[in-house]
Amino acid sequence: MAAIGLRYLAYAPLTEDPVAGTFEYGTGKVGRKMINANISLNISDTPLYADDNVAERVKEFIDGTIAIGQDELTDTMRTDFFGNVSTDETVGETTVKNVTSKDTDTSPMLGVAFIQTKIIDNARKYRAVLLTKTQFGEANETGETKGQNISWQTPTINGALMRRIDGVWKEEITADSLATAVAWIKGKFNMV
Repeated sequence: MAAIGLRYLAYAPLTEDPVAGTFEYGTGKVGRKMINANISLNISDTPLYADDNVAERVKEFIDGTIAIGQDELTDTMRTDFFGNVSTDETVGETTVKNVTSKDTDTSPMLGVAFIQTKIIDNARKYRAVLLTKTQFGEANETGETKGQNISWQTPTINGALMRRIDGVWKEEITADSLATAVAWIKGKFNMV
Protein backbone atom coordinates (compact mmCIF):
# COMPACT_ATOMS: atom_id res chain seq x y z
CA MET A 1 0.00 0.00 0.00
CA ALA A 2 1.48 3.32 -1.06
CA ALA A 3 -0.26 5.66 1.37
CA ILE A 4 0.94 9.27 1.41
CA GLY A 5 -1.60 10.93 3.68
CA LEU A 6 -4.30 10.62 6.32
CA ARG A 7 -7.34 12.76 7.04
CA TYR A 8 -11.01 13.09 7.91
CA LEU A 9 -11.57 11.33 11.23
CA ALA A 10 -15.30 10.65 11.60
CA TYR A 11 -17.23 8.69 14.20
CA ALA A 12 -20.78 7.73 15.13
CA PRO A 13 -22.43 5.94 18.05
CA LEU A 14 -23.25 2.29 17.37
CA THR A 15 -26.41 0.62 18.68
CA GLU A 16 -26.85 -3.13 18.32
CA ASP A 17 -29.95 -5.23 18.97
CA PRO A 18 -28.80 -8.76 19.90
CA VAL A 19 -32.34 -10.18 19.77
CA ALA A 20 -33.05 -8.94 16.24
CA GLY A 21 -29.42 -9.22 15.13
CA THR A 22 -29.48 -5.66 13.78
CA PHE A 23 -27.38 -2.54 14.22
CA GLU A 24 -27.53 1.15 13.39
CA TYR A 25 -25.26 4.16 13.61
CA GLY A 26 -26.45 7.40 15.15
CA THR A 27 -25.63 10.78 13.66
CA GLY A 28 -21.92 10.99 12.99
CA LYS A 29 -19.46 13.77 13.69
CA VAL A 30 -16.12 14.84 12.28
CA GLY A 31 -13.24 14.73 14.76
CA ARG A 32 -10.04 16.76 14.77
CA LYS A 33 -7.18 16.64 12.28
CA MET A 34 -5.42 13.29 12.14
CA ILE A 35 -1.69 12.77 12.62
CA ASN A 36 -1.59 8.97 12.46
CA ALA A 37 -3.63 5.82 12.88
CA ASN A 38 -1.96 2.58 13.92
CA ILE A 39 -4.01 -0.61 13.73
CA SER A 40 -2.80 -3.85 15.26
CA LEU A 41 -4.82 -7.02 14.64
CA ASN A 42 -5.11 -10.24 16.61
CA ILE A 43 -5.63 -12.99 14.01
CA SER A 44 -6.21 -16.63 14.88
CA ASP A 45 -3.99 -18.85 12.73
CA THR A 46 -5.00 -22.50 13.14
CA PRO A 47 -3.63 -25.22 10.88
CA LEU A 48 -5.16 -28.68 10.45
CA TYR A 49 -2.51 -31.36 10.03
CA ALA A 50 -3.32 -34.48 7.98
CA ASP A 51 -1.03 -36.94 6.25
CA ASP A 52 1.95 -35.29 7.95
CA ASN A 53 1.27 -31.91 6.30
CA VAL A 54 -0.89 -28.85 6.72
CA ALA A 55 -4.12 -29.86 4.98
CA GLU A 56 -6.16 -26.78 5.87
CA ARG A 57 -5.50 -23.47 7.56
CA VAL A 58 -8.01 -21.05 9.07
CA LYS A 59 -7.09 -17.42 9.70
CA GLU A 60 -9.79 -15.41 11.45
CA PHE A 61 -10.08 -11.94 12.95
CA ILE A 62 -10.33 -12.11 16.75
CA ASP A 63 -9.96 -8.46 17.75
CA GLY A 64 -7.51 -5.61 17.51
CA THR A 65 -6.44 -2.20 18.70
CA ILE A 66 -6.22 1.23 17.17
CA ALA A 67 -4.18 4.24 18.25
CA ILE A 68 -5.26 7.54 16.71
CA GLY A 69 -2.99 10.56 16.96
CA GLN A 70 -4.62 13.91 16.35
CA ASP A 71 -3.89 17.60 16.73
CA GLU A 72 -6.38 18.10 19.59
CA LEU A 73 -8.83 16.20 21.78
CA THR A 74 -11.85 18.46 22.22
CA ASP A 75 -14.32 18.48 25.10
CA THR A 76 -16.99 17.09 22.75
CA MET A 77 -14.71 14.24 21.70
CA ARG A 78 -13.95 13.44 25.35
CA THR A 79 -17.66 13.02 26.08
CA ASP A 80 -18.32 11.13 22.83
CA PHE A 81 -15.31 8.77 23.03
CA PHE A 82 -14.90 8.22 26.78
CA GLY A 83 -18.37 8.82 28.25
CA ASN A 84 -17.14 11.81 30.28
CA VAL A 85 -19.66 14.43 31.43
CA SER A 86 -19.39 18.06 30.30
CA THR A 87 -21.07 20.89 32.21
CA ASP A 88 -20.92 24.67 31.98
CA GLU A 89 -19.15 26.36 34.87
CA THR A 90 -18.76 30.07 35.55
CA VAL A 91 -15.32 31.37 36.51
CA GLY A 92 -15.57 35.08 37.28
CA GLU A 93 -17.45 36.42 34.26
CA THR A 94 -16.37 33.64 31.92
CA THR A 95 -18.27 30.42 31.21
CA VAL A 96 -16.09 27.37 30.61
CA LYS A 97 -16.74 23.67 30.01
CA ASN A 98 -15.86 21.40 32.93
CA VAL A 99 -15.23 17.87 31.63
CA THR A 100 -15.45 15.37 34.47
CA SER A 101 -13.92 11.88 34.28
CA LYS A 102 -15.17 9.30 36.79
CA ASP A 103 -14.08 5.77 37.53
CA THR A 104 -17.62 4.72 36.55
CA ASP A 105 -17.57 6.31 33.07
CA THR A 106 -18.47 3.82 30.37
CA SER A 107 -17.02 4.39 26.92
CA PRO A 108 -19.67 3.91 24.23
CA MET A 109 -19.40 1.68 21.18
CA LEU A 110 -18.54 3.73 18.10
CA GLY A 111 -18.00 3.30 14.41
CA VAL A 112 -14.79 5.13 13.43
CA ALA A 113 -13.70 6.08 9.92
CA PHE A 114 -10.85 7.90 8.20
CA ILE A 115 -9.41 8.45 4.74
CA GLN A 116 -5.94 7.56 3.48
CA THR A 117 -4.54 9.29 0.43
CA LYS A 118 -2.71 6.80 -1.79
CA ILE A 119 -0.75 6.74 -5.02
CA ILE A 120 -1.68 3.80 -7.25
CA ASP A 121 -0.18 3.53 -10.74
CA ASN A 122 0.86 7.18 -10.57
CA ALA A 123 -2.70 8.34 -9.79
CA ARG A 124 -4.04 9.77 -6.52
CA LYS A 125 -6.72 7.61 -4.85
CA TYR A 126 -8.64 7.87 -1.58
CA ARG A 127 -9.12 4.82 0.64
CA ALA A 128 -11.99 5.29 3.10
CA VAL A 129 -11.82 2.86 6.04
CA LEU A 130 -14.68 2.19 8.46
CA LEU A 131 -13.88 0.27 11.64
CA THR A 132 -17.36 -0.93 12.48
CA LYS A 133 -17.17 -1.36 16.27
CA THR A 134 -14.64 0.32 18.54
CA GLN A 135 -14.45 1.24 22.19
CA PHE A 136 -11.91 3.78 23.44
CA GLY A 137 -10.33 4.29 26.85
CA GLU A 138 -9.16 7.53 28.42
CA ALA A 139 -6.21 9.09 26.62
CA ASN A 140 -2.73 9.03 28.09
CA GLU A 141 -1.38 12.55 28.37
CA THR A 142 2.07 14.08 28.67
CA GLY A 143 3.29 17.62 29.05
CA GLU A 144 6.68 19.17 28.49
CA THR A 145 8.05 22.63 29.16
CA LYS A 146 9.01 24.79 26.19
CA GLY A 147 12.73 25.05 25.57
CA GLN A 148 14.66 26.73 22.75
CA ASN A 149 12.77 24.63 20.20
CA ILE A 150 9.07 23.90 20.24
CA SER A 151 8.14 20.27 20.80
CA TRP A 152 4.56 19.51 19.72
CA GLN A 153 2.61 17.49 22.28
CA THR A 154 -0.45 15.91 20.73
CA PRO A 155 -2.94 13.40 22.13
CA THR A 156 -3.27 9.77 21.11
CA ILE A 157 -6.43 7.83 21.90
CA ASN A 158 -6.41 4.04 22.08
CA GLY A 159 -9.34 1.82 21.26
CA ALA A 160 -10.32 -1.81 20.97
CA LEU A 161 -11.56 -3.19 17.64
CA MET A 162 -14.39 -5.72 17.68
CA ARG A 163 -16.80 -7.44 15.31
CA ARG A 164 -20.16 -5.78 14.81
CA ILE A 165 -23.20 -7.99 15.49
CA ASP A 166 -23.22 -9.04 11.80
CA GLY A 167 -19.61 -10.29 12.05
CA VAL A 168 -18.12 -7.37 10.10
CA TRP A 169 -15.15 -5.58 11.69
CA LYS A 170 -14.04 -3.39 8.78
CA GLU A 171 -15.44 -1.93 5.56
CA GLU A 172 -13.47 0.07 3.00
CA ILE A 173 -13.61 1.58 -0.45
CA THR A 174 -10.98 3.13 -2.73
CA ALA A 175 -12.27 6.07 -4.75
CA ASP A 176 -10.86 8.32 -7.45
CA SER A 177 -11.94 11.47 -5.61
CA LEU A 178 -11.81 12.70 -2.03
CA ALA A 179 -15.43 13.86 -2.37
CA THR A 180 -16.58 10.29 -3.08
CA ALA A 181 -14.67 8.90 -0.09
CA VAL A 182 -16.13 11.59 2.20
CA ALA A 183 -19.65 10.99 0.84
CA TRP A 184 -19.32 7.25 1.52
CA ILE A 185 -18.40 7.88 5.18
CA LYS A 186 -21.16 10.48 5.56
CA GLY A 187 -23.67 7.96 4.19
CA LYS A 188 -22.55 5.25 6.62
CA PHE A 189 -22.73 7.64 9.60
CA ASN A 190 -25.94 9.51 8.71
CA MET A 191 -24.11 12.83 8.32
CA VAL A 192 -25.48 15.73 6.33
